[in-house]
Amino acid sequence: MMRKLFKLFARIYHHYTREDANAWKEQLAHCGENSIIQFPAIISVNGGLSIGDSTTILTNSRIQNFNTNISLNTPPSIFVGDRCYIGYYFTILNASKVTIGNDVLIASHVMISSENHGTDPESDTPYMNQPLITKPVSIGDGCWIGEKVCILPGVNIGKKCIIGAGSVVTKSIPDYSIAAGNPARVIKKYSYETHNWEKV
Repeated sequence: MMRKLFKLFARIYHHYTREDANAWKEQLAHCGENSIIQFPAIISVNGGLSIGDSTTILTNSRIQNFNTNISLNTPPSIFVGDRCYIGYYFTILNASKVTIGNDVLIASHVMISSENHGTDPESDTPYMNQPLITKPVSIGDGCWIGEKVCILPGVNIGKKCIIGAGSVVTKSIPDYSIAAGNPARVIKKYSYETHNWEKV
């Protein structure tokens, strides 16, 4: 019984690091020094994922690239910067470009999508089979993304922003802002004159 538990523990907490790159080179364009993806995880990116140095992605992440133009011979379309810490059950669904800056903190159950299914109700094609609508997504340096946030196509989150738990981000957020809600809206901005977060 103890042996089975040990094997289960070892399987769940297996780390993917740069030293394992030979086994995963068809998936990652780059994995920086001291970066870790904890497994189990679904990593299906066809060489389209680049991870910087000293970044941690915890277990049960799902990072998928639906951009059929990406291969090992083309530049990656998903970038995760240096010194990021990303929580459990993290999801990226990409068919355009997703960029996460340096020193970004992302809580658990966060979803980032640069694609959406077509939504033409007059078409004979079901929504799930309609052509994807794609727009790039970016998250600036130093951001903190709260628990269960959804970030949708076309969103640019500026540097040092905070996104409140449970928010659905449908529009871009300027630098040094706190945004929350569904849809998310800016509720505070940081003032370098008063050195305080001020209500908007």
